[in-house]
Amino acid sequence: MVLSINKNTLRKSFLRYLALFVGLFIVGNGIVFTIYANLGVNPWDVLHIGIANQTGISIGRVIQGVGLILVTISYFFKVRIYIGTVLNMIFLGLFVDLVIGWGYVPQPDLLLQRIILYMAGVVIFGFGVAVYISANLGAGPRDSLMLALTKASKYRIGMIRTMMEITAAGLGFILGGPLGIGTVIFALTIGLFMELGFAIIKKIKTTASYEFIWNGYNKQARGL
Repeated sequence: MVLSINKNTLRKSFLRYLALFVGLFIVGNGIVFTIYANLGVNPWDVLHIGIANQTGISIGRVIQGVGLILVTISYFFKVRIYIGTVLNMIFLGLFVDLVIGWGYVPQPDLLLQRIILYMAGVVIFGFGVAVYISANLGAGPRDSLMLALTKASKYRIGMIRTMMEITAAGLGFILGGPLGIGTVIFALTIGLFMELGFAIIKKIKTTASYEFIWNGYNKQARGL
């Protein structure tokens, strides 16, 4: 009985961490898609790219650095930091740099191609966020800061998040980040694509799917 419980717990833990890393990798792709479309990026990436332009540090490293600052602030506001928060802080930036380095994302010149690439990036970003949130391993650095500021100020979460996005975009624009029509499109559509992502995950999140992934993992572990 104990062995059975342990195996079941191990299986669930493996799948949760798998969802976290796969989700972050998908989000990393979405970020690079929107950057290469050159139509403007989401508010936080306006800040990340602005800092990268001013310092010469890679975008991924900037994402990690900003994430560390946000997590540190959240910690001092006594917001609990989960393992998923730390992994998000480390690996999202790493995946962004890897995707850029691998060079498989196109950089089109035609406007229609750029629009298609951008919308694909927003869809991918939204789905990736839904995937890593489904792991239920803790909020990301920005969500942690949102909770910290909400707790400290007593303002509504929606107002705090809006102020955070505007501040990030404004600072990024001052630093030379790509604020544009894509930033507005992202703000207006990302919620929809996240909802679609959650709906897709709900459909594929079946016992059969889990068992298929887990059995494949077991075969690899045994060298079969």
